[in-house]
Amino acid sequence: MVQPQLIDKCCNTPATENTAWENLGEDKVLAIKIQGEDRKTYRTGPKDSKIGIIGVYDILGFHPTTYQFYDRLAKAHGGFQVSVPHMFKTGSVPAEHLGSRSAMVSWLDVHGSYSVSHLDELIMAAVEDLRADGCEQFVIYGQCWGTYIAIQAASDERQPFLAAGGPHPSMMSAELIEKVRCPIILLPTIEDMDMLPLMDIMKEKNLKIESFHHRFGNMHHGWTGCRGDWNIPEQFEAGQQAIHMLAEFAEKAVNANKA
Repeated sequence: MVQPQLIDKCCNTPATENTAWENLGEDKVLAIKIQGEDRKTYRTGPKDSKIGIIGVYDILGFHPTTYQFYDRLAKAHGGFQVSVPHMFKTGSVPAEHLGSRSAMVSWLDVHGSYSVSHLDELIMAAVEDLRADGCEQFVIYGQCWGTYIAIQAASDERQPFLAAGGPHPSMMSAELIEKVRCPIILLPTIEDMDMLPLMDIMKEKNLKIESFHHRFGNMHHGWTGCRGDWNIPEQFEAGQQAIHMLAEFAEKAVNANKA
């Protein structure tokens, strides 16, 4: 199997500074402990929604634009209950690793592995937390490395997800996509790899709905998360478009499974 690679922008670009957002949600401690430890998740969105979305942030963790992205997704199309777990117990990839692909990959092997780092268990705990608040159908979206984790979760038969994907996906590969069990939505930027061949793999699966692809050719990698600045009108507009696409795809996947 070819080892998926982080793109250069993941490895050498720091988070955008001087951005601000007043969070609409709040952190809560999950009822289910992970390896005996309490873990937190950021919860946002209307509590009467029956659709739950798990969010997986990028490798630099929570930043104002990250919160804004998930808060706005939670309000889109009538609203979703959104849960974004604190995937990294230490917050994010250490700043001193920026610029070194090997250092970042080594760190992720320990702290950002779907199974080794028990992220699979953390995602399942976040799902159960949403279920306890009335959610009945579930979708998982990520950003950058987070999309890689989301796709792995969508390939795990223990997980309940009806759709998966996200903006500026990183570490995508044919081997990864071949295992996915539900429709996916991929929203790459001008700096991301060609993902149309991955869509060809998805077409062969004959799932209930067709997977979706849209390239944001005027956006840079990371614009919906830590490397975004939505004070810039072009970034904000593209962000709203991405949120609409993700919300619409979630609804489509849920409705297809009601039929």
